[in-house]
Amino acid sequence: MYLWFWTWLSRGKAVGTIGREVRQVEWRFKSSQEIYPSSMQAEIMALLHREGAPDSDFGAAELICVELIGNLIRHARGAVTVNLDWSGEFPKLSVLDDAKRFVPPAIGLPADPLAESGRGLFIIKALARELSLPQAGGASGPSCVTLPVRRAT
Repeated sequence: MYLWFWTWLSRGKAVGTIGREVRQVEWRFKSSQEIYPSSMQAEIMALLHREGAPDSDFGAAELICVELIGNLIRHARGAVTVNLDWSGEFPKLSVLDDAKRFVPPAIGLPADPLAESGRGLFIIKALARELSLPQAGGASGPSCVTLPVRRAT
């Protein structure tokens, strides 16, 4: 049995299936300015809490979502896609600037330890099970992170 999951966020539309065989939700927006991150993050976290094992690191997963979606909003221009794929043991969250203009910077701490920005990817890499970024110069794929939430048995 499948439950269909439909949501409207601003002008963005989330579509996907939540069921035993396929677990995927996708949000598409015409512009990164149309994203209401708190609504999308609440939906992602509700799904993770509902389907995840109690001993999972939900706090780290939420911080990863905040940082990854925040980077998308700050840096992407034009159409964007956010996808949550939980077809394996651990969910994968990916974001894609469809115009492929976002090229992630090097991962590391900023030179100024008091800087208010520049450490998001460092935090994500430290908390995530896995992080995959588009290559500089090509920027041909999504930024993808495996969240530290294991599916409940």
